[in-house]
Amino acid sequence: MSFLCFIGMLISKIVTIIIIIYVLCESSEINGEFLVVVISSNQNTSFGSRKAEEFLREFYNISDLIKVEYRYDDGNPGLAVKHIVDILKENRRIVAVVGSGKSACSMALGQLLKHYSIPQLSPNSASPLLSDKSEYPFFLRMTTSAFERNFARIKLIRYFGWRKIFVVTEAIEFFYDIYKHFHENAEKHNISIIENFLVHGKEELGSIVKNLLKYDARIVLIFSYSSIAQSFLCQAYFHGFYGSRYQLIFSSSVGKGFVASDFVDLGCLQEQAGLALEGSLREVANNVESDMFMHPYESVYNITDVIKFMYDKDVPLSGLGVAGAAFDAVMITVLNINEMIQKNSSMMLFGGSNHVGTTLLNKMRNSDFQGMLGKIEFDENGNFKRQLHLNLYKKFIKKKEES
Repeated sequence: MSFLCFIGMLISKIVTIIIIIYVLCESSEINGEFLVVVISSNQNTSFGSRKAEEFLREFYNISDLIKVEYRYDDGNPGLAVKHIVDILKENRRIVAVVGSGKSACSMALGQLLKHYSIPQLSPNSASPLLSDKSEYPFFLRMTTSAFERNFARIKLIRYFGWRKIFVVTEAIEFFYDIYKHFHENAEKHNISIIENFLVHGKEELGSIVKNLLKYDARIVLIFSYSSIAQSFLCQAYFHGFYGSRYQLIFSSSVGKGFVASDFVDLGCLQEQAGLALEGSLREVANNVESDMFMHPYESVYNITDVIKFMYDKDVPLSGLGVAGAAFDAVMITVLNINEMIQKNSSMMLFGGSNHVGTTLLNKMRNSDFQGMLGKIEFDENGNFKRQLHLNLYKKFIKKKEES
């Protein structure tokens, strides 16, 4: 009897374990399996992200358990956070977030996601604050910190022998912090900033351009978003502040196609703004420079074929920018989740969120991945390791005279 009781108890335990496993598996499926949430701030990041999922589904053996959902934050940190909170309230399992494209939104998300051990990979957030691992331990980005770009700006200025420059800074905390860091390091290299003009609104730019003319400014560095840069170009045209005598340097926060936008509301024509832009420079943090696109566990693709898949036509590599960064971000995230499911499905199904999140973060950070932006590598602060590129809005540039 004792032997039969033992067998009965053993069978009972086995049945109980099977039931628990079944319930957990069913619960995982009911709760949305493994959810990747993509939060976009503009059409470029949204486009690149969606094309990456299409590419993954068509050319890779991606688990059906991985779901990708898309949200738009419109550059609003509160809305970005609300999207995640709403999903968590539904008891759905978020394993990673791709986004946002705006630093303020990424910071708000990072403060929330760290409490759930959810890795976050942003295509284009450049705020230096995001390099603080004590505040954003689960954050990675497909671009460099804005502070790192200052060293490239200084190197450029020194290369051309410019010693006296003027700065125009959009009056928001993000750009003012970049300016302060630039100023501190410029002084170390004997670069004098004659004046920094803070811009609180577009209506101030006319008087700022007049002051630049009064000071006989030749080299002007502009820290701003596209709208301020566009207005500056219009005012530069109206007041004759353009030509070979002057050198404008725009930050990468200005969109690549900002001169192709509609200038009607700003009071000048696109052609007029283009004249003022001639000879200017714009730094580029996200440039597609790879010939091949690959993952060590999958096939190798020619980068031209990937671009044709995205756009259904030939597009210059230099025209991809943020869309390419978003494409790579989704690829890295989903491929690493897929590999974890294939190699350690029990951990993915039953592991705690901290263990799964930390494991995924480390895999993403150490990915051996060749994407549209080239070889993907992150430094110890989660910043993308890469060189800064320059767009020149003419075939050549000459050294400008200085005051």
